[in-house]
Amino acid sequence: MKPFVVFGVDTRLATQDISLQVAGSALLAVTGPPVVMKMAGASEAGDAISQAIENSDSRLRISSLVSGEEVRAITAKISEALVGTQLYVELQAPNSNFGNPEMMGTLKGLRLMSNELEEMIVEGIGTCWSGKTDGDGYIIRYSFKAIPGATIMKSANITITYTISLVPSDASE
Repeated sequence: MKPFVVFGVDTRLATQDISLQVAGSALLAVTGPPVVMKMAGASEAGDAISQAIENSDSRLRISSLVSGEEVRAITAKISEALVGTQLYVELQAPNSNFGNPEMMGTLKGLRLMSNELEEMIVEGIGTCWSGKTDGDGYIIRYSFKAIPGATIMKSANITITYTISLVPSDASE
């Protein structure tokens, strides 16, 4: 009998280990013209002075890829305190181009902005994307108001910062 070497054995079954990974991502972009909100004084003596103005010309675009049961939230914060006025922000439902809209999260309504605390404006975001043509993304509604009874109101040039981040799993408990 001649010696022989076996290099492998073919069978009816073969297996291979595969590692499938989801590399999450979270991106935001604000689109639209610069926002200028002006509370105007009276044009004639005795006329009312405007106390509030709104703007909905901007959009917040998003791309969010999450793994498993992860969810994200979007928060907002302004760069400095306002004097005699308040800025409110509300994200409103996006247009029909939004991909995977059932995962766009829960919109939290009109929120008073602060330079000290981040305010949650959307929570429960999963894997979704807004599209990137004109009009795509959450509608950003700004509402600029005078504080009732304020004796001083000052103009301000501020920056609003939007942040998207994972929500810790124990935050809902």
